Amino acid sequence: MFMFKKSIGHTLADMYNKISGPYFGMWVFNIPHFVAKDPELIKHILVKDFKNFQDRTIASNEQADEISANALFIMKNPTWKIFRSKMTPVFTSGKIKSMMPLINKVGEDLVAYLTKLSNQSDSIEAKEIASKYATDVMTSCAFGIEGCAFEKEHAAWRSMGRDMFAFTLINGIRSTSYFFLPKLVDLFKMKFIPPNVSQFMIEAFVKTVDHRKSENFSRNDLIDILIKLQEEEDFEGHKFEGNKVVAQAAQFFLAGFDTTSSTISNALYELCLNKSIQEKVVMEIKTTLEQHGSLTYEAIQDMKYLHKVVQDLVFFSIKETLRKYPALPFLDRTTLMDWKIPGTDITIEAGTPVYIPLFALHHDPKYFPNPDVFDPERFTDETINSRPYFSYMPFGEGPRSCIGERFGLITTKLALVHVLSRFEVECNNETPIPIDFEPKSFTLNSKIGLPMRFINIKQKPSYAA
Repeated sequence: MFMFKKSIGHTLADMYNKISGPYFGMWVFNIPHFVAKDPELIKHILVKDFKNFQDRTIASNEQADEISANALFIMKNPTWKIFRSKMTPVFTSGKIKSMMPLINKVGEDLVAYLTKLSNQSDSIEAKEIASKYATDVMTSCAFGIEGCAFEKEHAAWRSMGRDMFAFTLINGIRSTSYFFLPKLVDLFKMKFIPPNVSQFMIEAFVKTVDHRKSENFSRNDLIDILIKLQEEEDFEGHKFEGNKVVAQAAQFFLAGFDTTSSTISNALYELCLNKSIQEKVVMEIKTTLEQHGSLTYEAIQDMKYLHKVVQDLVFFSIKETLRKYPALPFLDRTTLMDWKIPGTDITIEAGTPVYIPLFALHHDPKYFPNPDVFDPERFTDETINSRPYFSYMPFGEGPRSCIGERFGLITTKLALVHVLSRFEVECNNETPIPIDFEPKSFTLNSKIGLPMRFINIKQKPSYAA
């Protein structure tokens, strides 16, 4: 893994498949790590014994990187618990619904761009298209500005996304060290977010907030909510100011950007390979939009088959795209106190890193027969009830699950609805079958992207909101 011959997710999956039993241990250099395989054991770690696993293993060093250390994903207790409670209302259904016009506008820009591109080329890289969409959605909703990713090939915000997630040696060393060798981060004051990206986001955030305050301007986005939170004094002795505020907007952009773009492009990839499923999804989109008359929040909720492909909006509904391609292929926790493995006399010492191999769980034939087959029908109520709940967790579970799950899902669904109501997607001779994953990325990404053919369906009506 440290030679970047295999990704973290695939390395853990290899061990998961070779070693029997509900758990195993591994050494990362001189540090013992505990890896949980059994869903019931995972339930203890994420929920039942959560008080002992409240922190992630990922490094948090304010001296090295003040922005990432204050991001909710990385933040440690007790600060995490306080900020989590304050940030949770940001992602309620009502708040997300108010952002729908902003997201829909980007969806229409996506269609216009694809229309232009499909007339010029027979092969379009879906991950790049999805990244442009995610860039403009996140900048609009998190920073209140136009990202212009579709208008400008080298738009500043799109460049920031590339710098953060590019498959480079330095990015590979950075991400691997933050997850597996935090002492290296402390020793070399290593930054998780590249300095140019951090500085760019700080300047953009400060400029936007100053403009909002001076003009008394509101836009129903994350910036407005963060401004209101800044005015609150009830943070239990923790000041919500400066880079602590910027960190939440930065995380919103960076985490949402990569997970959303990956899920959209992976869904399109599977649909282009499985035309019969694509036809069912398109039929449901067409029928639902005709019933509602426009692309509304309620229309999206009514698309049951699409939910199986992507994700249900309200509850932790099962979805096939994120089963095959979990946005983060593992979960990490740290034991805060000595912890006895349930049902054994084995004690895991305080400070031991704990890993849950999501990619391996999602591809375990014991829970998902023929795991390499893309099949949304495996997630009917009957099949969901037939397997352990904690065998599938693309957004994590328990108190430290992904806070932006609802927003990410509605953003992903809107993109797919916009695209599939105007285009058919087909594989071509450049489409990778199967995908060869990039080992220098801690997320699951194809080495060459996901090129495919987009065929404009001229007779399809426009369902702009």
